[in-house]
Amino acid sequence: MSNMYLASAGDVTFVIDPSVAPDSLPSVPEAVTAILITHGHYDHIKCVEEWHNKFPEAPIYMSSADKDLIRDPVANCSYMDMARKTFEFPYLVPEGTIRAGDMEIGVITTPGHTMGSLCYMFTDEDKNYLFTGDTVFSGSVGRTDMPGGNFALLNRSIGELCKLDPDTVILPGHGPESTIGAEMDSNPFFEI
Repeated sequence: MSNMYLASAGDVTFVIDPSVAPDSLPSVPEAVTAILITHGHYDHIKCVEEWHNKFPEAPIYMSSADKDLIRDPVANCSYMDMARKTFEFPYLVPEGTIRAGDMEIGVITTPGHTMGSLCYMFTDEDKNYLFTGDTVFSGSVGRTDMPGGNFALLNRSIGELCKLDPDTVILPGHGPESTIGAEMDSNPFFEI
């Protein structure tokens, strides 16, 4: 029940939180420029290896703060799906921005749900899109009671996201999309 995204702008296509195998989709892009991981929980990375095998030239981006989490089936929550899976894959640590083709993808560090939680932002046709993983949902925020969770850090991360343009579209790891402005108006966790 997690959201995986395939986003394209021009000739750039990237995958965010690969939780569905490419071979199980009705259509797959001819090329993938990058694979972006918001955090290391199983429901967001369970098919990263399949995407990397299909598109080995596409770099994988993830925070190094979640490197131990992906190696531990309890911490990465794969045990909840009876998978008990550990992950070892090559990844690059994004800082500030990622260059994907001629597109710039902003990287916002948002620890709290996990220590390595990241949000990725890109602009297309003058509209900002923010992939929040489990940092922010429509009307809520990610849990902090699992390994690596920290509510005080999540509050600080939400405070940083409140500084973004209210029209920024939020594309969360679960549930429907929203905007920063809508969350500031109605999300009780945005009352900072």
